[in-house]
Amino acid sequence: MSPRFRHFRTLHLLILSLGLLSFTSCDRIKTKVKSLANELKNPVPAKKPLTSAEEEAMNKTLDDPKIFDPNAPHPKAAATAEETPDPSEPAVEVNKSASVAILGYHDFRDRGGSPMLIAEPKFRQQMEAIRDSKIPVVALSDMLAWKRGEKNIPEECIVITMDDGWEGVYQYAYPILKEMGFPFTVYLYKKYVNIGGRSMKWEQIKEMMEHGCEVASHTVSHEMLTKKGTRTDAEYQLWLLNELKDSKEFLEQHLGKPVLSIAYPYGNHNEMIEQLAQQVGYQAGVTVANNKVAWDTPNAKLGRYIIHGEQDSNFRLATSFHSRGELGNAKSIAVDAKDDKGEQLVQLSPAPNSTITDRRPVIEANLLRLGSIVPESLRLRVGGYGMVPAEFDPKTFVLRYQLPSKLRRDECNVTLLFKRNIETPEEMVTWRFKVDLQAAYLPQVAEGGAPAPSKEMGEERKTVGDKK
Repeated sequence: MSPRFRHFRTLHLLILSLGLLSFTSCDRIKTKVKSLANELKNPVPAKKPLTSAEEEAMNKTLDDPKIFDPNAPHPKAAATAEETPDPSEPAVEVNKSASVAILGYHDFRDRGGSPMLIAEPKFRQQMEAIRDSKIPVVALSDMLAWKRGEKNIPEECIVITMDDGWEGVYQYAYPILKEMGFPFTVYLYKKYVNIGGRSMKWEQIKEMMEHGCEVASHTVSHEMLTKKGTRTDAEYQLWLLNELKDSKEFLEQHLGKPVLSIAYPYGNHNEMIEQLAQQVGYQAGVTVANNKVAWDTPNAKLGRYIIHGEQDSNFRLATSFHSRGELGNAKSIAVDAKDDKGEQLVQLSPAPNSTITDRRPVIEANLLRLGSIVPESLRLRVGGYGMVPAEFDPKTFVLRYQLPSKLRRDECNVTLLFKRNIETPEEMVTWRFKVDLQAAYLPQVAEGGAPAPSKEMGEERKTVGDKK
């Protein structure tokens, strides 16, 4: 039916209806007729034509032969199914038992030493001790992500920080940290950035940021935040706000990176300062208290071990984790160390850096090639379990421990401490292995359909160590 014919028919109906009005006073008919008249005077606009993008999407849908298949899933339903995670896939659990030691340094020189000044050779020695001990060094941002429940960190790990912005950080510490591949954080205060003398330049800071350095705030002036002085309450509040907010914005504007934390000058802070720091956008505040960071440590009160240049007591304390022994006391043996004949000195299972599917593995160490062992000196620590009662076979020199429950995280750290003789220093070997949690949920069947047998390296065993 042509548009012209439809219009003619509508006019005809209108004329007929007007004739009827002369014979009836029905309000309903009057209303209907008036409505038709209005539609003729003000026709309803046609629907907006499809845009080219809409036309392409429609044509693509119509061209799909599956659109007429009654068994094919609806496109939206299929997309939703793809985005919905499979409930059978295990989620990685955040390690709430992890412990973090934050080290705090200040200035560096080529030699000498004072409470706030570290000689380059001593700093290298400390970093090598951390590397040889296999204690992981993580970025401060990763630690904060762990505390937010967004990612995992190792059972025991270290964060390295440096205060003030001395050029010695760039000259002496940065090359060593870059060589070791250790991330670190530098706390800068506004009045000592790029001002000449021994302050770091922007170019130096930006170079370090390309190699594992994160930048955080040390306020504007480095003054003690808890010292009100002669300021009125209003003046003190305004000054505090400027010290916290202006330093954060200053660094973010120059470096283009978010500033996540603040180091309180001299470690002085109180609840009011903590709350104000949170209000201006800081996620954490670090102190100078000799405490390790745990999952439930308040973010505004993160402890740090300030490392002094003339003695190592704080470094030893910071790097001692759950009876593992201080790094200065226990000699670390590399997992790939060889004896005089080129044989593996200590055989470990699961193998270092391997990925296993058994969530309840047997942890074993064959110490036969060490020559002699003091059984009473043996201590085995397993991440998530602490010190465990391992069994030692004096005939085979095999230390063995069967995990009592399934691992729920994708990484496990193991530390074994021992003495070869009563008079000799304690030694340790540290390794880690990964767990394929997805594969671990699949049935583990050996050839022939029988369950895979567990492998043992020794027979007679003597229990060593104490339960956690």
